[in-house]
Amino acid sequence: LVPAAYGSRTVQMGAILCCNQDPVSKVETVPQKEVAVTAEETFTLTFRADISPDSAKKVVNFTKSPLGISFSPNAMPIVVKDVSEGGEAGTLGVQLGMVIEKIGDEDITEATYDDAFALVKSMVEKLPTA
Repeated sequence: LVPAAYGSRTVQMGAILCCNQDPVSKVETVPQKEVAVTAEETFTLTFRADISPDSAKKVVNFTKSPLGISFSPNAMPIVVKDVSEGGEAGTLGVQLGMVIEKIGDEDITEATYDDAFALVKSMVEKLPTA
């Protein structure tokens, strides 16, 4: 910044709030409310863009329930059939037709529907409710 004459003083340009106020010498930081999310309060699903094993992947970290997605029961692979408007999944970018590939670190591509659903259910139960 270039010094500028201000009355009988020289101050840095942009340092004056108003014509009769002293220059700002420091900026105060307003403390932000911190929200700590623990590992127990997150639930990660890895999706494929479609049923092709080579399709693009998206990792989604859920921090609250309900997830806001539905899928056909007793069918593998688990394909997203509905995304609730304004729900957690929609907010995080989950789309119709995406396929769940991993629940946490567990690859479910060879799992049974019952095992995969039980794992999802156990993970969702740990999340805080929206």
